[in-house]
Amino acid sequence: MKTKRSSRHKHAAVKATALLLVLLARDYCAAQPTTASGTTGNVAEGQVAEGKVDTERDQLRKRIFAQAGAGAAQLALQDARASRDAFSDHELLQIEALVVETEVHWGRQQSLASDDPDRLAQHRTALEHIDDMLARTAETDEYADVRRAVLVEKVAALQGLGRMKDATALYEALSRANEPMPARTYAAAGDAYTYLDQPRKAVPAYEHALQTPVDPLVPSVEPHVLKRIDVEEGLFFAYLDSGRYDDAQRLLKQISASTPVRADLAEHPEDVNEDYGRVKKLQAQYLLYTDRTREGVAALDDLRHEAPFDPALINARSDASLVQQRPREAQKVYEDTLVDHPGDIETLASLGRTALELNQYDRAADVNATFGDRFPDNNTVKVFQRDYAAYKSPQLIIAANGQKGNSVLADNNWGIDTQLYSMPIADYWRVFAHQFSGRADTGDGNSVSRIRNGIGGDFRFRGIDAAAEVDRSTGPQARTGGAGSLSYAPDDHWRFQAGVDSNANSLPWKAYQQGVTGRTATGSVRYTIDDYRYFDLAYGAARYSDTNFNQAWVGTWYERLINTPNQLVATWVELNTSSNTLANTAYFAPHRDLTAQVTAMYQWTSWRNADQSLANRAYATLGGYRQTDIGNSLLWEVRLEQQWQFSAHVSLAYGLGLSSQRMDHTRETSKLIYLNLNVPL
Repeated sequence: MKTKRSSRHKHAAVKATALLLVLLARDYCAAQPTTASGTTGNVAEGQVAEGKVDTERDQLRKRIFAQAGAGAAQLALQDARASRDAFSDHELLQIEALVVETEVHWGRQQSLASDDPDRLAQHRTALEHIDDMLARTAETDEYADVRRAVLVEKVAALQGLGRMKDATALYEALSRANEPMPARTYAAAGDAYTYLDQPRKAVPAYEHALQTPVDPLVPSVEPHVLKRIDVEEGLFFAYLDSGRYDDAQRLLKQISASTPVRADLAEHPEDVNEDYGRVKKLQAQYLLYTDRTREGVAALDDLRHEAPFDPALINARSDASLVQQRPREAQKVYEDTLVDHPGDIETLASLGRTALELNQYDRAADVNATFGDRFPDNNTVKVFQRDYAAYKSPQLIIAANGQKGNSVLADNNWGIDTQLYSMPIADYWRVFAHQFSGRADTGDGNSVSRIRNGIGGDFRFRGIDAAAEVDRSTGPQARTGGAGSLSYAPDDHWRFQAGVDSNANSLPWKAYQQGVTGRTATGSVRYTIDDYRYFDLAYGAARYSDTNFNQAWVGTWYERLINTPNQLVATWVELNTSSNTLANTAYFAPHRDLTAQVTAMYQWTSWRNADQSLANRAYATLGGYRQTDIGNSLLWEVRLEQQWQFSAHVSLAYGLGLSSQRMDHTRETSKLIYLNLNVPL
């Protein structure tokens, strides 16, 4: 049976052999040939082909360089130092550089194979050795090769310790020399950029790792060795996170074509190639990343029949449930996976994320404490810890809008609603401040303003989201009131909501101008099938201080129609009706009306960089409006909107629109502008 050597041993052997040939040529090119007695023109025993005889010193040097090339660099270095007169300082440092390479390689193996608190100990040892060696190596041209050989290993050591910014800074400094580096160095830089959410920089690093002639990636059966599929997978996700979907698809086709079903180096030739399974998983994940969730889920379900206990496949399927807005389903799968794979870090981190989404903050805190600072190199752990940090932060939410041109409601009006939440208190509680300011010109030369300040508490616990507020409005109709809301999601499909407000901000502006105030109550129920479709039914009732009783019913059907990697088309079909008991009011209050409308939205994601993106949206609404005693009329609206996603938890959306609708006997065309900001502080 043919012996298979690890890629690390091969790389070291090539280096050591080249080094040996250079040194022998330098030291013995002037040696004179000698002929042993009894020979007749043939090379005597113990002589090389050129006629030179191996001395004891030659044999020692050959043996030590052979040790270094066979993966025993540490032993070779010890023997070389014991025979100090046979080696120069430069030669000793060259051998020591091979020791450093081996130590960094062991560091990678230890960190991937172990979850123990000391899993990064070998990386720390390697980094200490590197720094010590650099301090002992002169910064001269004679030792430039040694320093560079050690520095390229330092990139991987820093990345393995989670010092990503240091790793990328060193990588960029080394890249300025325009000399190729080993594949493992490029791959480490790509991983560091990915961790730092810089996929656009990760892409060229991964591409260099696949193309470099220096220590290229080769097949190996050594555990946790860097393989070509590892780099290709990193490049694949870097393409996706950069919005380069065509490149990701092209790479996926190349990987699929070059990955056989059976592994050449497998112990049992009939076994399915592990890399082939990873390729199939990537094909399914491409569908998820491009929002084709139904197709992606079907592909992952097919794969799970082939490998039902593969934690990577199970996690990918659970991630798909999260995308489909089914966190409870995902959580159940994560929990089952941990029973069979209790040490799987990816699963535990994902379980922590679902706990945050389901308001299970005590459970998320336990997961966060389990990780501590042991996994500074793990991207999945980083994502969970980032989400956990956002949960632990104060939060600011601002919604602002302005409208001009609808004199039935108000000639001009604007409003700003601001909510500021504290950090969590006892996991599930927050206090908040709530402020509303608004103003309107009502077309008669007068204007009206409304300011309401409130303070309250918020409680979120395992599917329950409740809030209560005490508030006080200002001005001639100043009054103290209270508001409350309750939301409950018993499963992944149903959500029930209810709310009350004794000092409402939602009355028509002309009602406030007449000194009218109001109390409101609302309720709604939503049934979500998946991220493609949901149905919503809402009811609202308002009792005005002038005895008017307003009621409204709204039914909505949402459907996502078209999805491509960076484009989306969705529709909302809406039916609503309202009624008022008081006639001839100074504000718009039809006895009964009915609206039926369809809204289509086109979204183009023009830029993406990891969790950052820019989405451009165009909305078009067309419908009919019927007002009792007035008749039927057409309504329409167009809006343009942009949404900036600055990070996973910071978003800014703004837009403007134009609409037309007949109210009473007057058709009004109005202009709209709005802004929404959500940011943890």
